Amino acid sequence: MAFDITRLQTRYEELRLERSGFTEVYREITRLFAPGRYRDDTASDYHLQPYPIDAKLVNSTGVLALRAMAAGLHGGMTSPVRPWFRLVLQGNPSEIPEGLNAWLDLTTQVMQAVLHQSNFYSAIHGLYADLGAFGTGLLVETADEDGIHFHLCNPGEFVIDINSNNEVDTFYRRMHMTARQIVDKFDNKNVPDLIKGQCEHTRNVTARYDVIHAVFPRNEFKTLGRVASTDKPYASVYFLLGSSSSSTGELTGLGGKPSILEEGGYDMFPAFAPRWNISNSDRYGISPAMQILPDCKMLQAMTTTLRKLQHKAADPPLVVDQSLRATGVRLTPGGLSYFDSTRTGVTPVAPIHQPDAQTLQYSMQAIQEVEEIINDGMYVELFRTFLDDERHNVTATEISARQSEKLVLLGPVLERLHKELLQPVIQRTFALMREWGALPPPPNNVDIINVDVAFESVLAQAQRASLSANIEQGVVFVGNLAQMAPEALDLLNADNTVRAYLDRIAAPGGMLREQSEVTAIRQQRAEQQAQQQQMAMENQALAEAGALADAAKTMGETRLGQGSVLDNLLGGVQ
Repeated sequence: MAFDITRLQTRYEELRLERSGFTEVYREITRLFAPGRYRDDTASDYHLQPYPIDAKLVNSTGVLALRAMAAGLHGGMTSPVRPWFRLVLQGNPSEIPEGLNAWLDLTTQVMQAVLHQSNFYSAIHGLYADLGAFGTGLLVETADEDGIHFHLCNPGEFVIDINSNNEVDTFYRRMHMTARQIVDKFDNKNVPDLIKGQCEHTRNVTARYDVIHAVFPRNEFKTLGRVASTDKPYASVYFLLGSSSSSTGELTGLGGKPSILEEGGYDMFPAFAPRWNISNSDRYGISPAMQILPDCKMLQAMTTTLRKLQHKAADPPLVVDQSLRATGVRLTPGGLSYFDSTRTGVTPVAPIHQPDAQTLQYSMQAIQEVEEIINDGMYVELFRTFLDDERHNVTATEISARQSEKLVLLGPVLERLHKELLQPVIQRTFALMREWGALPPPPNNVDIINVDVAFESVLAQAQRASLSANIEQGVVFVGNLAQMAPEALDLLNADNTVRAYLDRIAAPGGMLREQSEVTAIRQQRAEQQAQQQQMAMENQALAEAGALADAAKTMGETRLGQGSVLDNLLGGVQ
């Protein structure tokens, strides 16, 4: 299925125009929070420019706060040193086939190993930084015979679009590729002769061209049978951008027109575009750095003023006696200056203005207050709870107890990241591994296509800690009440309580026995109890029969007329 390449470029220009309102904000964010991260998609020579550190940046609180946030999200949600997800199946536990829970645990371990072997953890760390700074990130996942690969896109190099459900299902990514890279990546039959000639004759292999990678839903595709890559639900098109979009006016496409380099498709949307916070149907998210951007800009001005005061206090402006004009003044350590000693009462050199200590202290205190606002806006204190913990084994319950208020504020963001980033990552990784035959074989030949994800990271457990505490309090209350009213235990469903508690603390599914095994154990226990009860009844009957026999024997051997109990009974009868 051939696409109208002109329409693709037009659509890209339309999406760039809609994103243009964020351009200035992104530049300010880059200067104050993420130096060098933003890439202007109209600048094809950014790789030749020096590292974009602004010389006016005099206070790096914003940079350090963003770094702490990215590290905190990385360690709190997707830590590479502790399990942070597990595979589960929705539905009634009694209906899950036998052995499937153990298979889910094994598959989870295999997926964790595959993610460790890929570049997932380095890419996800950069994505967290993009979310905290720019509010929107883009991560693309692909697979080949070498494994899983993740590609983190720079802010400013991509545009996105959403569907009616406010889900990102389209992205256009702009890449500045050299002639050598284009020939190496794409089929020669689609590469223009101009670019192939530059590589063949090594005349200009480093010449750069604008290449667009567009992924969007395909309107018409087959749903049955074996389909080609061009018939899959999501279209993937690489094309050379025409010169009409180049700020330099250079020919970036064949003859100045856009041209297709490669056309393919995906069964699933290959990218993840999480957003920190959105309003209604906004395409791009609002980041915490944007919300404290005025404070960070004010902090730069305040710090500049403080540095001037400190410089002035350390090296104040001087007033020098006129008599020293000819000889000069040496203010370096150990320097000597000469003046006429007959002119008594005249100070040859003295500070003309020197800030007092109170002014310096007040300025430093005001700066510290603004820095605290920036750190609070970036949730630095929350993330340092387990980043700075020397034991390295801080539990989710401790985090919930210390930072419960900030966890409530961060809760909607974590839920959005689970929905727009982590859950799709696990589901797509599962699908790719299934496609490439990298999953363990399921038990009983069960065809498992889709799975659900349960998150057991530190932050996810901290959110559920309050729920598990409610279960514990309820069990303790019922246990105490049962001492006075044993019928209270009749209200408590032990099976559901255990399953709910283990789910709240994200315990492995393999801890629970299969329902058939539980039923067999309980049936065996009931049979044993019935046998023990039957034996007890038989033993009691035998004991009673023996007691009656002994009594009869005793009565038969008793002599009459000696005032015994038997005499009294017989006398009463007579």
